This record gives sequence, C-alpha cells and structure tokens, in this order.
Amino acid sequence: MPASNSWLDTLPADFYAQLTHTLNLHGMAALELLSRPATPATDRIHQLSGLDAATVQRLNGIGSHAQLLAALRQEPLAVYHLLLLGGLTLETSLAAPVLAYVRQAMSITEEQLGQLLAYCQQLSGAFLGQLEEHVAAPAGAASLGLHRLAVEEAFAEFLAAQMAARPVAELRPLPPQLHIMRLALLLAVSLPQDTDHPFAQAVRALPHLQPATLEPLIARLGHAQAHAPLPLSMPEVVQLYQALQVCGMVFVSDLMSHIGLEDSFPTLSEEERRASEPAPASNREAVGSIVSGFTQWVQQHFPNHPDIALARQQVLALADEL
Repeated sequence: MPASNSWLDTLPADFYAQLTHTLNLHGMAALELLSRPATPATDRIHQLSGLDAATVQRLNGIGSHAQLLAALRQEPLAVYHLLLLGGLTLETSLAAPVLAYVRQAMSITEEQLGQLLAYCQQLSGAFLGQLEEHVAAPAGAASLGLHRLAVEEAFAEFLAAQMAARPVAELRPLPPQLHIMRLALLLAVSLPQDTDHPFAQAVRALPHLQPATLEPLIARLGHAQAHAPLPLSMPEVVQLYQALQVCGMVFVSDLMSHIGLEDSFPTLSEEERRASEPAPASNREAVGSIVSGFTQWVQQHFPNHPDIALARQQVLALADEL
C-alpha cells in the first residue's frame, strides 16, 4: 500500500465537477461491459479488475467531491478499473447503447456527443496516469502500469470473442433442412468413444465438433423454428458445415451399422422427404441433397474465408478415413 494518501489533498476543490461527466460516462460503459453474459473472457476481466456490476453501480452513485475522495482512499483500484474498463469499452461498438442514451438524455447533437466523448476520454487518460503514480498495484503485479497491460490484453481477447460470435449470415431453414442439421449435430456428439474406427476417431479430434463446443448450437437448433430467421456466427457456420459433411459421409457409407448406430437416429418422415427439392427417392438421397445444398451455400457466401478453407481441408482428411 502507498505510504500516504497525501496526494489526494493536491486535487483541486472542483475536481469532482471536472470529472463528473467522465465518471458517469465511463461508469455506464463499464456497467455495459460487466453486464454481458459470463464467458471465459469476462471471467478473466473480472479476475484482473475485481470489478462486478454491483461495485460499478455503487461507484456510479458518487455524487460529490467528498464522496470521490472517500472512494479514492478506500478503494482506489476500483475507481481505477472503472475508468480503465469504461474507457476501453467506449472505444468499441459495445458502447453504442450508452452513447445513444447519453445523447438523448442530454439532448445534444452527434457532433456535441463526439466532443463530450473526446473530453471524457482525455481526462480519464490523464487521471489514470496520475493514479498509476500513487496507487499500489494489485498483489502479484510489478506495477499498476504493467497490470494495465494485462487488463487491456484480456479486454482485447474479450472483444475478439465478441466479434467471432456476431452473426455473419442468416438462414431460413425448411423443415427437412432443420431436421438434418439437428441430426448432424447429434451424430457428431454421439460417435462412440470406445470405437477403434479411424473415421470416428478423426471426427472426435476436430476442435469445432467437440461435444462441449457444440452444446450451445444444439440447444439453439432445438428451439429453432422452420422458416424462421436463424442467424449464424462464423464458428457456427463452420460447425454446421463440418457436422453436415460428417453426416453425409456416414449416411453414404456402412459406418452407421459398423459402429452400431443404425437404429439410433431418426430418418426423414415422408412429408419431410417430399419437402426436399428435388424430391429424393430415399432418406439417403435426402440427406445428400441437403448436405450438398448447404455446402454450396457456404461456398457461395464465404468463398475465400480462411476458417472455411481450413474446415474444408479437415473434411477432406476425414474422407480418407472412410
């Protein structure tokens, strides 16, 4: 801990008045960040900062110079992390709802909002530097400045995960297509663990087809409705692409009977088979038609995407195991 908080006595009497908009804006942005659903990336940010939504809400209640000084004496790292995380969030699209609220609440123009944001970010940056001179780093960190780099790295990882989770495409699956998508994902997680078949072993080794990785998409498709919009992120596109390819390979081979799964999976109903275009002569052809259609859709929409190129290479390697 620092030997003294005497540096707080050097803050001007109107410092809270100067910092009011900055505290409010950064506090709302930090709350927006910490209100996101828990993920490994958000857990890492919480671990490094010690902040949670309840703490931010309490700090957002600071309403006077005396209360600001009290917070800086009692929990300076919490104030530091609020400004740091709020500032990082304000530089991203995550802050859009916060900025929209502020503009409406203050009845200001877009230009005035930009000026306010620039002022708050400049003041926040300067105060963060001042805090780094006087506040002790968290346990295990050599300095508050180095600790800041770790927080910024964790935030960058969170942002990358958010970008990956954004929808890149939208489907409106027909009933047979939705049926086969569900079937393909179910098949991918149901291959026996104890089989020595090289194809099954190769499928289980694919990162995108790990059971824990597929669970969220399986749950989504379980509640999806035919003909309704189904937004997909790039990882989900890859998961469906590979799962459908696996499903197609399994249905055109004797693998189902070889590993004892032939009776475990439902086939298309007569109504669903008739709904496929063109109408297939068998369930096997229906599966092949839907897999082929999805493959063409992926190639049309993502012809040069590196994730799809890698997924295709992995699928080609799977075919060799059959």
